[in-house]
Amino acid sequence: MPRSPPVKRRVAAILAADIVGFSRLIAEDEDGTLQQLAAYRNVLDDFVAHHGGRVFNTAGNSIMCEFASAVEATRAAIDIQDYMRTQNLASPHNRRVQFRIGISVGEVVERQNDLLGMAVNIAARLETLASPGGICLSRAVHEAVSGQIAVPFIDIGERQVKNIPFPVHAFTIAGPDAGIPAEPRRSSLRPWAMSSLAVTGACLIVLVGAGGLVSYGGPSGPMEQPAAEAGILSPAQTFLLPVDPVEAFSGLVQRGGQIDDPHSAPGLYHNALLLEAKGEAIGAHRAYYTLARMGLDFVDPHLRYAALVRAHEGRFIARQVYAELNEDAPTRATALVHALQFDGAERRARLDAVIETHPDYAPAYFLLAEEHSEDRVGSLQTAHERRVEQAALAEFLKAHEEGRLMPFFLDQSVAADWVERAHKRHARLSLSGESASALPGFDP
Repeated sequence: MPRSPPVKRRVAAILAADIVGFSRLIAEDEDGTLQQLAAYRNVLDDFVAHHGGRVFNTAGNSIMCEFASAVEATRAAIDIQDYMRTQNLASPHNRRVQFRIGISVGEVVERQNDLLGMAVNIAARLETLASPGGICLSRAVHEAVSGQIAVPFIDIGERQVKNIPFPVHAFTIAGPDAGIPAEPRRSSLRPWAMSSLAVTGACLIVLVGAGGLVSYGGPSGPMEQPAAEAGILSPAQTFLLPVDPVEAFSGLVQRGGQIDDPHSAPGLYHNALLLEAKGEAIGAHRAYYTLARMGLDFVDPHLRYAALVRAHEGRFIARQVYAELNEDAPTRATALVHALQFDGAERRARLDAVIETHPDYAPAYFLLAEEHSEDRVGSLQTAHERRVEQAALAEFLKAHEEGRLMPFFLDQSVAADWVERAHKRHARLSLSGESASALPGFDP
């Protein structure tokens, strides 16, 4: 009797993806949903192939992929979720397509190009633990990738899942869209919640206790605030914030090199600039977006982030991103950069409105002056526009002289460049004989 061919066994990382609410989407618009799914499948396949993987099984709205590396499987998952989040910005909430993704690693058996084994089953079950737009990893995957990929992880502990005879220890990748599954074992601080923390002394220690109160420890003594008001998720967690983020950013620039797992504005901005310079747009986008949601008033990271989105996704998506940020994490910086995503008269009207609402936000005056400058409007610049430009520059330079400008820039070299340009333009306008006149919302 001939022998059966030997069973092919190997270790592989398995990515399982499933569309959230697929039955509802089909019931509401079958043709449109199928067209969307086909388009997204092409993109998903490209991401999988880019990271050295292959799709080995599809069933309805589920997709199973194999990778030789847990790191590459996780990178592919992050790329997919980042892409889907960006695409969904332009869609109504009830028509958004979101994936849940689970990733495991272990021994698999190949049969006719399909894969079987516990790693496949666990990936499928981890996918059910992920939130819409989220990623859930096995402990083995987390151990393989935690030192390789600079994203925040949340340990959700051991979970009993269907048809797996033992508890599965799982982690999720924290992100702006991904929530936390029920009964988390440990939770981390929302990175964008740090804006509400008052910083005093050498550093600030934030302790979130089981009672739901946030304790702020510093030289001025302890204070408490309900965790919900601070935007913090819950149980105990400690976080350190630098007192002077500008000085911290300068130190990182001098030191050089990418930071592993950054949690502060200086670290995220430093990494974003490095990743952007290396052409790693997705990693830069992720760092910028996390920083943007911190609710800080630094203008230079927002300007860089908006420019990155415009370059890769277009002005419409940049406008949508900043509309969302200005609603979810509103600051003077998000309002200003959102205004800049418009064109023509609407852009100018929105800039005027930002200054009227936030007359103390010095960067807005420089950008208003730029909007009315000869560099922007060319030979068509009118006498009124020159007066507006000069008045805005005068207010901007006054803020600088009074020390009210530099705190709005993480990268002080950007602020210094703005000041130098403002001095030159203001001097040129003064020589032209045009006198400044009052602008709506401020008195120069």
